[in-house]
Parts: sequence; structure tokens; C-alpha cells
Amino acid sequence: MRRATVGSDLPMYRSATRLGAVVTLVAGLAVAVSGDVQGKIMTEVQPMKMAAAEALYQSAAHDAPFSLFTVGSLDGTQEKFSVTVPGLLSFLATGKFDGGVKGINELKSQYATTYGDSGNALDKDATYVPNIPLSYWSFRLMMGVGFAAMAAAAAVLWATRRDLVPQARWWRWLILLTPLLPILGNSFGWIFTEVGRQPWLVFGLMATSTGVSPAVAAGEVVTSMVVYTLLYGILAVVEVKLFLAYMRAGAPPFEAPVDRTTQDEDAELAFAY
Repeated sequence: MRRATVGSDLPMYRSATRLGAVVTLVAGLAVAVSGDVQGKIMTEVQPMKMAAAEALYQSAAHDAPFSLFTVGSLDGTQEKFSVTVPGLLSFLATGKFDGGVKGINELKSQYATTYGDSGNALDKDATYVPNIPLSYWSFRLMMGVGFAAMAAAAAVLWATRRDLVPQARWWRWLILLTPLLPILGNSFGWIFTEVGRQPWLVFGLMATSTGVSPAVAAGEVVTSMVVYTLLYGILAVVEVKLFLAYMRAGAPPFEAPVDRTTQDEDAELAFAY
């Protein structure tokens, strides 16, 4: 650690870094609060998605635990081992630590009875269960990288307190990689959203299989996905190269403030608008 001194560009970088850390921390807290509200709404309108997110097979009448880590069978139908926090799932789902949460098995039977004979839903042999391992881990990765970004922001604010500037090399990697965490969190969130609602396109009304357009061939879908992936991949490479180039160049050399009382009015302007 060392202190940022006047006459160098360290104070500028320190201020910019702290501003980014404050924004990350405040935004992370806001996302956590809004995500908690949305989680309760999701449990009400799509209970299977919450059950899949927790890999909760058996319904819990109260004190439903939230698993921090779970090992299940290869087909994702049974829980083998898990580390849980008692009552936390009940709170996330209902707002009460003693609230009841329906499990996958109960909901599966309920949906088979409710939608089995529905012409616009699925057939009687449908399972009505999304991919459990992918739902479970994408949900946790979504939250995990979000909390990791908040922790990194808090660490940066602590390390740069009282005009201090961290010098250890790993701090640079932390600051460089932290902006990627919100992007990963957003990606894992969308994966969970799309996987967790399967096999529904519109829950209870339209199955995903009925939403396939007969006018679009599989080859056209693959082609569009490949083109979009390559396009965004190229743009990502260009953006990263520009980002690294400006990082290496750094800020212009520090110049002491000009005494405007003695400044030549005919001197060339450095910046004007």
C-alpha cells in the first residue's frame, strides 16, 4: 500500500476506481432486493421453477432449507448430498421462514392432472419438469457472481481508504476481472429463466413445442445463431483490444494547474467546447 500523492495521476485513478466500486456495490444491493421480490412472485406464478432452482423434490410444509451445495444422481432425479441453511428457501419463496414450498414431485403430479388433457399444453406422458441440474447451478452461479462482484467492490473501497493505493499485483487482476462478473451474472440469470420455465412457452397455456414456427427451417435457425455469435465475438475482441490499449497508454502526463492571472490570452487552447 502507498498513498496517492499530489502531482501524479494516482489520485485520478483512485477516484475513478472508488466511484466504480460504489456504483457496483449500490447496484448489487438494489439487484438483490429486486431479485428477492421477483423470487417471491416467481414462486407464486411458476412454483416449479423455484422447486427446480432448489432441486427440491419433496414438498416442505415449513422451514424449507436452501442448499448451498448439492450432489444429485446423474439424471438429476434424486438428491445424494447437500449442505443447507434451514428455513432460507421458505423466506426466499414466501417471505416467511416457516412458509411452505411445493416440491418437484408434487407439482409434477399436479400438472399432469391439470394439463394432461389440455389441447394447448402437453400430452399425458409429459414430465412437466425442467432440467434440474442446469436450473440448480445457473441459479446459484447467477447469485454467486453477483455477490462476488459486491465483495470485490467492498474490498476495493476498503483498500483505497484514506488515500491509500493498493500495489499488490493480484489487486490489478481483481479490478480487471470484476467488470466481467455482472455480465456472467446476467448470462446465468437468462439461462435459469429460459431453462427453469420449460417445457412451457407460456406457463399453463402454451408448450414450447407448440411455439415452433413451421415457416423457419432448422438450417436457418443455426445459420442465424452462428452469424450472431461470430458478429458479437468479433465485437468483443475489438472492444477488449481497445480497452487494453487505453489501459496501457494511461492518462496524459500530469500538468500542474495553470495560473490564469498570468496566462497568455493568445496561447493555443488545450481543450474548448
